[in-house]
Amino acid sequence: MLTNRDLEKLASRMDIPLAFVGFKDDLPRIQPNKYYIINLDDAEMESGKANTGSHWTGFQVNKTGNGRTEAMYFDSFGQPPPQDVKRAVDRAFPGVKLNYPKKDIQALMNQACGWYQLAFAHFINNKNMSSGNLGHDTLNFLDFFEDLDKSNDFKKNEFVLKHFFLAKDPELRKQQAAGINALPDPETIDTEASFSGNGMKLPVNLNYK
Repeated sequence: MLTNRDLEKLASRMDIPLAFVGFKDDLPRIQPNKYYIINLDDAEMESGKANTGSHWTGFQVNKTGNGRTEAMYFDSFGQPPPQDVKRAVDRAFPGVKLNYPKKDIQALMNQACGWYQLAFAHFINNKNMSSGNLGHDTLNFLDFFEDLDKSNDFKKNEFVLKHFFLAKDPELRKQQAAGINALPDPETIDTEASFSGNGMKLPVNLNYK
């Protein structure tokens, strides 16, 4: 599972307008056109001890030039937003509905939730991929993946997800595989998976420095 520092580092390389990574009860005031990655745990357990975290989800509120405001919460398990997120969005944008997709694209036993967040955040904020409509962009992103409530083909989803993080340059791919100057692919994304669909053109060409 990716840590908050991993997420921040990769988000910077992917040109994601990331405003926050942390526990859901630590959310700051929400800004428009920024992405927020939250952990569904609270910062502290009931015992008062610091939490280590569990599942990463995220959301963004977009405000366009014509005054339209739309909000989208994304959980790769297709679950609704927690109350902490609803309250934070409502405080900053009263009356704006926080939508969420119900499609389950993450296998229950893998820990790729942080990678799904990065892929989604990149997709909806990338000028070459985004349509400018948050709802449409969310549906377009989800179209790459199988609904695991209806299909068992989680290998396809992991294969597609991995392609969001493969560098275009073959030499950079070699560095990536060796873990040189780059975060390695998560173990939960199966490197042996194969998919016979149409050509994939998803890599974000991370800036490895």
